[in-house]
Amino acid sequence: MKIINVALHVKPELKKEYEDFIHELVINSAQEAGNGFYGHLKKLDSDNDYEIIEHWKDQEAVDFHNDTPHFQKFLAHVSDYLTSEPEITRMDY
Repeated sequence: MKIINVALHVKPELKKEYEDFIHELVINSAQEAGNGFYGHLKKLDSDNDYEIIEHWKDQEAVDFHNDTPHFQKFLAHVSDYLTSEPEITRMDY
């Protein structure tokens, strides 16, 4: 299993727009073949810090996900909402 965690630090004034933007990614990604879990969570101790937690069956599922239109849209526009680059942690389980 491939696990990917992505920490996202959102500009406070764009929080609502960011949440609307990220919704499409989460809904579509969770329905992909090879996905075990795809969650978008807000950290308890911060109103502007979020985490995407992904569980994928294998690298093939990750590669498929990375080529989807909804993920490509995320890559193209997510930086518009962030105060810094996403912090990505990749793990094998």
